[in-house]
This record gives sequence, C-alpha cells and structure tokens, in this order.
Amino acid sequence: MQGERSGRISVIIASLNDRRIERTLESLTKQSLKPFEVVVADGGTNWNIAELCLKYGARLEHLPGNVVESRNKALSLVRGELIAFIDTDETAVPTWLEKLSDPILEGRADFSGGPMLHFEPKYRPEEYVNQIEDYIYEYQVPSNIAFLPLGNSMWRASIFQKLGGFDDSIPYSEDYDLNIRALKAGFKGIYIKDAPIYHDHSEFDSYFKLARKRYAYLRSAARVFIKNKALSMRMKSKAGGKVKHPFHIIETLMKPIALIDAYIRG
Repeated sequence: MQGERSGRISVIIASLNDRRIERTLESLTKQSLKPFEVVVADGGTNWNIAELCLKYGARLEHLPGNVVESRNKALSLVRGELIAFIDTDETAVPTWLEKLSDPILEGRADFSGGPMLHFEPKYRPEEYVNQIEDYIYEYQVPSNIAFLPLGNSMWRASIFQKLGGFDDSIPYSEDYDLNIRALKAGFKGIYIKDAPIYHDHSEFDSYFKLARKRYAYLRSAARVFIKNKALSMRMKSKAGGKVKHPFHIIETLMKPIALIDAYIRG
C-alpha cells in the first residue's frame, strides 16, 4: 500500500541560485510517504546544483525562465497522479506528503495545503513576513481556500491538464489565480492544519527588500482578483486578528497605490 501511494506523487521544486535547497531536498528523503519522483525545475543556477540533486536522489531539469515559467515547464515532465509543490526556502516535516495526500486519495478533495512554521527570525523585516504568513494561515485560508499559497500544497495532475497550468504573466500571485480558476471549475480544496512545513524568510534583512517584495506582491495579487472578477472577495478577506508590526502601516498605505497600478497595467 505504501509503495502504491508513493508511486503516485511527484514533487516539484522551482530553483534559482538558492543554496537552502539542500535542506529542502534532505527533508524530502525523510518522508514517511516516499514520493515517486522529486523534480528540481532550475531556472539557471550558476553553481553546481546537479551535485546536490544527485546526492539526494532528485532529478534536475534545466528549465530557463522565472519561477512561474520553470514550474509550467516542469508540469509537462512529471509523471505522478498527484503533484506537490515546495520551495527552496522551505523544509518539510516527515509526515508532510502523507498528510497532504490522504484527503485527495480518499476522494475528499482535489487539492490540499498546509500551514507554514518559522525559524527564529534574525531581522525585524523577516519578523514581519512571518507575521503576515501567520495571519494568512490563521484567518484567510481557513475561511477561504482561494488564499492558499502554493509552496505547501498538493494537486491532482488532472487539474493542470484541464486548466493549462499557471498564468506566467502574474508572478508572485500565480497561486491565487490557480486557486480561483480551480474552484470555479468545480475542483475542491482542503486546508490540512497538521501538514506544516518550515519557511525560512532570512533573505529579508532590510526594509528596502521587504518593501520592494511586498509591493510587487500587492500589485500582483490585485491583478489576479481583477482578472478573475473577485476583487470584492479580496477586500472582504480579513476575518479577524491583526498584524502587530510597524511596517504594517507602510503596507496599508501601499495597497491603494498597488491597486491603481494593477488597473493601469491591465
């Protein structure tokens, strides 16, 4: 039974010059439910990532482009019935694949996802990103699965066959776009609280980096909800709680600017 279940799971990791991938790959070797394949979709790493992939039994695919483009190319290469996504700055707990696959294989859902845990933050900007992520998983995702981030998720391959993959014109929020399209097509998603992974945000060591990334995300998210005529859902998404960090004031001020920017960009 174990072999039958694991033989149906492919894991995709989009990669570009992030050495934290070693921790990701190592965590996948410790899964209670072994995947059929782990595919590293590399966009053009400039160091010897092939050596790491060989060490941990992953298949390296050179797929030039941004993260979304690399993922889309990888979708045509994987062979599993179920496809899980994890990023190079994430580390899976041993039961990750088992917990995510259970409701799908049992027929209770077509895609699933779990929350993010965090390492002890080194920087104040990093602390803010951790708080934002905690807010998403505590309030937004449980009330509306459309807000599920891609980095800790598993999908039936048939969803991508029907929907045609990610919209690579929407970086940063291509996952929200996929979620909305999948739900509109009649697929069911489920949040699995006991399927966490650890997310390392240590790259946010300055407020400049934080502001640039958060603005890009806000603009991209606005484009997704405008495209899918779901902006009202986005506006009503706050179900409670509050992010208590000084930078939240800056982000609140950026939101209307990002929305106008998204409208202008079409």
